[in-house]
Amino acid sequence: MPEFARTLADMLTAAGCVVGWRTDSGDRDALRRHLERVPAARLVDAACRAWNPSDPPRTVRYLIKVWDALPDIPADAPAAPAPVRAADHQQRSTDDMFARALERARSRSAAENPADHDTQKALIA
Repeated sequence: MPEFARTLADMLTAAGCVVGWRTDSGDRDALRRHLERVPAARLVDAACRAWNPSDPPRTVRYLIKVWDALPDIPADAPAAPAPVRAADHQQRSTDDMFARALERARSRSAAENPADHDTQKALIA
């Protein structure tokens, strides 16, 4: 890992984004360029949003490609929100997917058995 990227690596690790740091000179140049144009907290946030815990990237090269798509952010821009842990982002996605599936099941059940649905509504109320 290049020494100039140690803080970024520590922040990524703390957020649950652990990657290999074997880099070549092109990777190091890209890392330096990204750190100069985008605050590290924003880089970590972008990494967490792109992170797939079921198929995590193996090296920092994947994250470099993610960061290539970020616009430049001035140094005096408001601070980025605290990075969301990659696992937390995945959990929110899973929770949202479950809630949508549950609502679809309730709708189907109500359409197929209107009397049961009215009983359930009465029990809930």
